[in-house]
Amino acid sequence: MKKFLSVLLVFVVLLSGSTCFASDTVNFLPYDEGIPAEKDLGIVAPEPYYKEPPTTLFSFASDSFNNGPTFKGMSGTSTFVSNAEVELMVDLNNDSYGGTVKFLSQLNLKAEAYDHQVFQIGPQYLHVWKVYCEMTFTHVNPSLNTPLLSIGFKEGVLTSWSPNFYSVGETMTLQNSQSADPSIYMTPVELKAIGLTPSNVNTSKDVAFTFTNVRTLADNGNPGGLVNIDNRGCFKDDWKSEGSFSASGCNEKF
Repeated sequence: MKKFLSVLLVFVVLLSGSTCFASDTVNFLPYDEGIPAEKDLGIVAPEPYYKEPPTTLFSFASDSFNNGPTFKGMSGTSTFVSNAEVELMVDLNNDSYGGTVKFLSQLNLKAEAYDHQVFQIGPQYLHVWKVYCEMTFTHVNPSLNTPLLSIGFKEGVLTSWSPNFYSVGETMTLQNSQSADPSIYMTPVELKAIGLTPSNVNTSKDVAFTFTNVRTLADNGNPGGLVNIDNRGCFKDDWKSEGSFSASGCNEKF
């Protein structure tokens, strides 16, 4: 009997010790005493490889002009223009909070498309033009009427995703960037009041427009009023479209 009790006592002691040891192991956290945290070991996260320079953003929404289409194109040419009144937004803080200023502006834009090419991709067609373009945003103010921002380039690109070879689709895009076309310029004119000068956008300049609801002004027999083009890429119809705008410039020397 004594032998049995001794064995039972030893078993209880061992079981109790195992339980305590298991409990210590399960509840032990990596940052508790005994295991140093990464900061205590001198481990420092590496700095990002690329630190983005101060960037200024410009934009307007496609519905900010309430008195007509944003863009118009002329039959027999590859020219399109804009004289829309838009709300130009200037964001001085890039993705950071605040820094946004809005200006009621007149957009005066003229563009000439050239070097038209077509690529068939499955049953669809991608129309591509190079574009020469100049534009100015002018502050709509009877007492001032001063230019705010000028942008221009010689080798932008206009694209349209189309169902056939001889018409453009309902949408187009116009875009350019300094890395592809060094001729691009971006000049803040009368934006010094908000602290913006040409040095703020002296590099990494880019610009893009979207064209939506691209339609002919007169019935040409195409479903949905798609705009016809000839084999040189010139428009065969007068057309109109809505449009939105986004651009940016950096100060790499900051």
